[in-house]
Amino acid sequence: MSANTTGMLSGWSLLAVGLFNSIMFPTIFSLACEGLGERAAEGSGLICMAIVGGAIVPLLTGHAADAVGLKLALIVPALCYAVILCFGLFARRPRAA
Repeated sequence: MSANTTGMLSGWSLLAVGLFNSIMFPTIFSLACEGLGERAAEGSGLICMAIVGGAIVPLLTGHAADAVGLKLALIVPALCYAVILCFGLFARRPRAA
């Protein structure tokens, strides 16, 4: 919506993305740490790296917006959400014994 509209609607949709992220990241962290048992330290370390990635993605998006415009730059976070979706779909599969 932010890429295809202008004005207030575009601004509010960008704000909504930030608010959804503030809810999504702690939820992902807690769900990802469930059931890790003895590998909890490794898992939480990987999640912390993902949080660092979450700090880098806005910078990359900003640089892309400066270079090619905001509309095309929104592909960067869209790709990140696609990776999170793929991981979620992969991780929810039952493991073969």
